[in-house]
Formats: sequence, C-alpha cells, structure tokens
Amino acid sequence: MTGRVSVILPVRNAEETLRAALASVLGQEGADFDLWVVVNGSSDRSRDIAEAVAGEDRRVRVIESAPGDGVAGAMQAGVESSRGEIVARMDADDLAHRDRLARQVAMLDADPGLGVVSCGVELLDARGEGMARYVEWVNSLRTPEKVARARFIECPVIQPSLVMRRAVLAECGGYRVTEWAEDHDLFLRLLERGVRFGKVPERLLQWRDHPGRLTRSHPAYHEDQVWRMKAHYLVRLPAVRERGVAICGAGPIGKRLARLLQAGGVRVHGFFEVNPRRIGERIHDAEVAGPESFGRRWREAVLLGAVGVAGGRERVRDLAGAAGYREGDDFWSVC
Repeated sequence: MTGRVSVILPVRNAEETLRAALASVLGQEGADFDLWVVVNGSSDRSRDIAEAVAGEDRRVRVIESAPGDGVAGAMQAGVESSRGEIVARMDADDLAHRDRLARQVAMLDADPGLGVVSCGVELLDARGEGMARYVEWVNSLRTPEKVARARFIECPVIQPSLVMRRAVLAECGGYRVTEWAEDHDLFLRLLERGVRFGKVPERLLQWRDHPGRLTRSHPAYHEDQVWRMKAHYLVRLPAVRERGVAICGAGPIGKRLARLLQAGGVRVHGFFEVNPRRIGERIHDAEVAGPESFGRRWREAVLLGAVGVAGGRERVRDLAGAAGYREGDDFWSVC
C-alpha cells in the first residue's frame, strides 16, 4: 500500500518505546500514509516488534540499512524505498498526536510556497534546563523568515517533527552521511536553496530526551564539528565570500569562527568588542575595535554576532538593527 505521505521511522535498539511510537503513527486521523520502519543495526527486539506490527497492518513496511551509515543512511534508505509525494519523519521513542500528519499536510497544501512544515514540540523526560530552553526557542520560530534567520544559531527545526515535499528533498540531495549532524546539514542545504519552512504552532509531537541522545554521544554533534559546519555554510553565502565579515565578539567563539572562515578563504575585516583589554589587539591578523565605531567601520562586510554570554545575541541584534543591518542579509547571529 502506498500512501500520499511516507513516514520514515529509523530504529536502533528501541524495544522499550517502539511499539508506542508505531501506535501513535498508525492512530493518525485524516491522513493517507504508509509507514517505513528502517532497522539500523539493532541488537534488541526492535525488528521483531516492527515485523509483528507490520503483520497486523499493511501500511507498515520493515527494511534494513547499513549500521555504519547511522540515522542519515537509515533515513535515505527509507526515502529511496518509499513513494509518497510527502516525506514525514518520526523517531522510535517519540509520540505523535493523532492530528499531527493531517494538520501539517493541510498547511503544505494551503501554501504551495512551503517546502517543509514542522510542528510545535513537547519535551518528555527533560534532562536539564539546556534542552528545555532549546525546545522553547525552536517552538518560537513560527514563520519561514524566523527559521531562515536562525539557521546558524542552532538547528532551527526538531527533525522528527517535520514533513516535507519529496521533490524538495530530492533537489537538495536528500539525507547524506556527513562529518557533522545530518539534520542540521539537511536544513542548511534546504535553506540555502531558498526552501521555506512553515510550522503548525500546536505541540503535535512529544519528543523524548534521554542520556543516549546522539547530540550528547555522537562525534558528529561535538562542538568542533558544529562550528566546522557553520563555517562551511557561511563560506557558501555569496555576500560572505564577496564582502568578507566583521565579527561581534572577540572571545573564544569569535576567534574560532574567524580561524575557520579564514581557512575557507573569507576575509575577516575585524572584531567589535566591549572588553577594553582586548580593544586594539590583533586576532588572526584582524584588528579588534571598540563599540564606538560599530555601524560605521567595516560597514561593507557581513556582520556576524558571536557573543556567547546570556543576552548577548539579543544585544547584538538590537545594535545591528539600529545601525541599519538586516538580519538574514548582511547580518547573521551564529550563537
């Protein structure tokens, strides 16, 4: 059976939560879908559970992917095996509200200009304030413009909350195995191509936090790889390549980013800094200037906000706006 929506659910050792996740998908109302469970190197009963459910519901298919390819390989295997014109994402330890697919597909149908639609997320079993703050931030990005502007801050979409047009996914090369996080990499490629992201604001996905989450354990999510990824996609922006950058913040974040951008051939004109001990220094052969010249000096460069302290992003954003910078054009927040 082929549905209009193909739900791809990768699974690796999720026997305790898989059955509930599958039930939440199969209980969707008002949606025409099939469900592809992609077993990715499980050593527990995950495959047995998936096959038992598939034996009871012809909408479910079970396939395998190469364990070494991880989530990205599993997702791409599911995409290539399925045929639905819309691809939806689901995780083996999450729960979908019964109206999730119908609501998200309806938004896609109502606006042909959207390529991706996510939904609000409720965090389950939160392990620390950091993840809770991240979820609230993602939930606040409710327009295509906000998602696009936030792309270099953190991953602006929680991957298992999305549905997307198959054609849009294919045009950007699909999921790929990379040295950094596969979800953020995909979204950066989509946004680079001008794909617009919508959001159903209601919290239609329960997203489970747990100690084994890849963001905590996999090398692709290590801080070094995150910054390599950000620099890689910043370098690909025509304005950055042609005009160079000025960086707000001469601390560890700004220094690291400057080094990576210079390695990619980008000119770093200089840094803006409020710490008087740093003003007048040279970092990676670029001058550190004080705040009094902000908005006038290096005005031709693309401005990057790299102040990592609490409230720093908002302060730089306010200053940039007052100086005439346009976020998402000649100004980007990167942390």
